[in-house]
Amino acid sequence: MTAKDKAAFLENKLFSSLDINRIKDEIEFVSAKKGEAIMAENSFRRCLVLIIRGKASVIKTGLDGKKTIINSLSVGDVFGMASLFYEQEEYPSEIVAEASLRLAVLSKDTVEKSILENPDFAKAYITLLSEKIHFLNKKLSAFSEGEASEKLFRWILSTAGEKDEIELPCSISRLSSMLGIGRASVYRAFEALEEKKKIIKNGKKIVILKP
Repeated sequence: MTAKDKAAFLENKLFSSLDINRIKDEIEFVSAKKGEAIMAENSFRRCLVLIIRGKASVIKTGLDGKKTIINSLSVGDVFGMASLFYEQEEYPSEIVAEASLRLAVLSKDTVEKSILENPDFAKAYITLLSEKIHFLNKKLSAFSEGEASEKLFRWILSTAGEKDEIELPCSISRLSSMLGIGRASVYRAFEALEEKKKIIKNGKKIVILKP
């Protein structure tokens, strides 16, 4: 474990309560190349994964075979909760590297032991699950309600979280697929939000003026 690896754990809200030195031998560090699937419907591990370097996309495949990006993950984000304690045979989405990744992997046994031994970690884990539920509810609203500009603005807010600016994590084509609207409608929606002074868009950088 490098100093940078350890710092990533200490800076993370979920893992900051753990004694990393105590469990460091139980943590596995793996790499993934751009385009590689880390988790897939029929190929996954029951574990928690912390992104230490790089970016990834969470992709959902519909009944028609169409793939939609529902979230973007970056340094400090955690995934794997969907299969950790729920004994389903398939992972609910696909997680694909958008850039070269370095990942820290904690097995189900390590997580379960930490929950039982450390109440602060247990509370942080429950809090993270609650945040995921609220995030998904916001995404459902963004995908299903209102005009194109309203969908886009809700997506921007849910992606930004507590921040007042974001960098567009994907192409306009992918964003169009995510929101279920045409590419031309996405461009018009950005223009409408700028005219209403809700955002300022400069290339991929989006500043939120009226959250």
